[in-house]
Amino acid sequence: MDVSTTQLQLSNLNKVDATFSKKKKKSSEASEPNSSTSLIGVATFLRDNIMTVGLELSRNIVSEMLIQVNSNMII
Repeated sequence: MDVSTTQLQLSNLNKVDATFSKKKKKSSEASEPNSSTSLIGVATFLRDNIMTVGLELSRNIVSEMLIQVNSNMII
C-alpha cells in the first residue's frame, strides 16, 4: 500500500490547523468555536483516509483473487 499520500495528507492537515489558529486570533466574532472547526477538519481527513484504505484493500483483494484464478487455470 502506498503511504506517501497519507503522509502528504497529514502534512496538509497540519497546515489547515495552522490556518484555523491564525483565523481565530484575527477574528473574535467566529460563528463556531475553533475546536469544532478543527474537529470537522479532522473528521473529514479521517473519512478520506478510510475511503482510500478501503479502495486499496478492495484492489488488493481483487488482484489476489485474479492471481488465484489464473494459477488454477494453469494447473
